[in-house]
Amino acid sequence: MMAPMQNNKPLQIPASKNWKGLTVYCSKCKTNVSETCKENGKPIKQCANGDRHFFKVYVHVPGTKNTRKTKNLETRDINEAIQLAIEFEKSVKGANQEVTKREEQKNEIKEVVGNKPRLLVNALARYIGWLHNEGVPAHMKKERSLEHIKDVERAFKLLVKGLSSKGQDIRTILVEDINDEIVGQVFSILEEKKFSNRTFNKYFSYYTSFLKFYAEEYNVPIRNWFERVKRRKLNSNPEAITKNEYEALLKQITVENGVKKYDSGVKSTRNLFRPWLSDGIQLALETGRRREEIINLKWSDIKESHGISYIVTEDYKVNRIQSRTSEEEKKYIYIPITESLQTLLTKMGQTKFGDTNKYILAPEIDISRKRVMADVLSRGFSHFYDQLDTGRNLTFKCLRKTYITNLQIHMGANTKSITGHSDNGVIERNYIDKKEIAKAAKDFNVFSKNERIEELNTIRKESYSQTKNREV
Repeated sequence: MMAPMQNNKPLQIPASKNWKGLTVYCSKCKTNVSETCKENGKPIKQCANGDRHFFKVYVHVPGTKNTRKTKNLETRDINEAIQLAIEFEKSVKGANQEVTKREEQKNEIKEVVGNKPRLLVNALARYIGWLHNEGVPAHMKKERSLEHIKDVERAFKLLVKGLSSKGQDIRTILVEDINDEIVGQVFSILEEKKFSNRTFNKYFSYYTSFLKFYAEEYNVPIRNWFERVKRRKLNSNPEAITKNEYEALLKQITVENGVKKYDSGVKSTRNLFRPWLSDGIQLALETGRRREEIINLKWSDIKESHGISYIVTEDYKVNRIQSRTSEEEKKYIYIPITESLQTLLTKMGQTKFGDTNKYILAPEIDISRKRVMADVLSRGFSHFYDQLDTGRNLTFKCLRKTYITNLQIHMGANTKSITGHSDNGVIERNYIDKKEIAKAAKDFNVFSKNERIEELNTIRKESYSQTKNREV
């Protein structure tokens, strides 16, 4: 038996480092390691026997049906383990044995790791690293939200898992192997998931961007097969939250109602209540801004000019997309402080904090604001809103749509000067709840009231005159 390693961290083989025959073995459980610890049933990352893990390689003996040889590897480094696995495979098969074309390609791939990954899984992993700006020259770095990168990772995991389910050996597929047949399988995978048109289009845009990146990054004349997929039509139907729903939602946010149960995962239950959640939802409705902006608002962002108060916030989304990094380039939004917003700010402590650099929302939280708070705002809103059982599937984004819809009713074409959008078409398609517009127009008259009154008076006079003539 192999001596236990000093490092007690559980061993895992990343999807981008999978190698035929290479696995992780646990000398405590006497079996190969999977995603779940066989001793405690928890995710392998929480396995307490990490010091009993080691890499093990299995190689089929040529010329036999089921005979294989194994070797326990004296390393905990995955790259070194792959190299040792290759050497062991060569020794088993014989130095002079002719290898297959695919094995030659694999050896070639190993030699160029770090230069031009040819295996699809390795290339996908490199693209994720590129999104994180790993190894990217300074002039090409671009800020991206972690939420966006995680979404891309989910799309790639579905791609890899889906192709495997379609009979593809994902460990041997090269980037240049991608063709209409593989794209057709990916198309079927997404259809089987019954994704919305928006998600369907989004995932294919990620796959298209990946191949574009690969062709440009490594100067490879490769066809972008994913571009051939016809994108689906989007029928945007923005929905605003009603006043009654909004007021009921705020009352629903309590510790007792915060418990959410999960069928799977590390925890079976979580409490999504946070003392600042209600304030965050109100701040979102009263400002119409996105989560990231709400989370980063500071009391010092409140300005006053000619007796008018407003809040200045960076438009993080636009600045990321357009790579506006310097202060001169950055785009800022000016949020008018309405009477109701002022009431909320006063309640949240404006008198106490003044113009300090403290955060307006949950100033006591300094660590991981973006990652933790953004997630809580979304999950918390959905959790408590679902308890209202309205029959509608509203998300946190509806607060921004509600603000912009009512701003449009009030300001018309000038709405974009407050929201920061480049044109009214974007606002009309993505943010305006047509039902609310219809409600606002319920007192509308094709003819003005004055005209109608004059018309009725004329009719009455004529009727009175005719009646008098008949009496005479």
